[in-house]
Amino acid sequence: MTKTQSGTDPEKVVLPKYKKIKAYILEGIVSRSFTDALPSEIRLAKFFSVSRMTARKAMGELENEGHIIRINGKGSFVKKQKHYTGFFSVRPFKQWAKEINAEPTTKVIVSRVIDTPKDVGKKLGFPDQVIHVCRLSYFDALPVRYAVRYLRTEVAAGIIMEDLTKESINELLSNKYHIDVTKIDQELKAVALSPEIAELFEVSPGYPAFHFRRTEFSDEKPISYVEYFMRGDVAFKDTFSPRFDSSRFKN
Repeated sequence: MTKTQSGTDPEKVVLPKYKKIKAYILEGIVSRSFTDALPSEIRLAKFFSVSRMTARKAMGELENEGHIIRINGKGSFVKKQKHYTGFFSVRPFKQWAKEINAEPTTKVIVSRVIDTPKDVGKKLGFPDQVIHVCRLSYFDALPVRYAVRYLRTEVAAGIIMEDLTKESINELLSNKYHIDVTKIDQELKAVALSPEIAELFEVSPGYPAFHFRRTEFSDEKPISYVEYFMRGDVAFKDTFSPRFDSSRFKN
């Protein structure tokens, strides 16, 4: 049985009840089981066998994090978003760095227009050419994320002229090119780094990492395909995703 570095069996770690409530609500939102009204604090308190104050703490944190809104006299509701990225999401790099008090920097390795690789064409609807951008991002001097992105050229042909050492591509798409990502298909797996990518991370081949593959859509049209390689020792901390059964809360 796998144990944490401290020797604790993760299956025996007991989460605070308010975090379990948060996790249930979040997974209900992500799975679209909750799309509007949410269970009341009284109902949550009864189901989880906690005080109403504990339920209120969970809902308060969800509100502060921007997932829900609470209206006096009416209850709590899902805050409408453009899209949800699921429980394994790639956070904005600057936000991630701020959370761990690190200085973020990014190095552009490739930025050019290329003929569309066959496997990428399947993801993006077989355009003749795509914008190809590869970037390596650091926390202080530590390489932590390598991103390989392909964009349809008609979406934002000028993006290779931007300062991609400082700018977020998704923020540029939204704020400058007025293209919003409305849906994301993604998958995640744990991998051992190949010699080529391990060299970028300045680690030995076989080093553990997470590999995200993500296709981004705007109004059902695929516009971008990106692969992220992230150091396994810094990618995820303090995550919790219990099985969600929305039938327990149906009226």
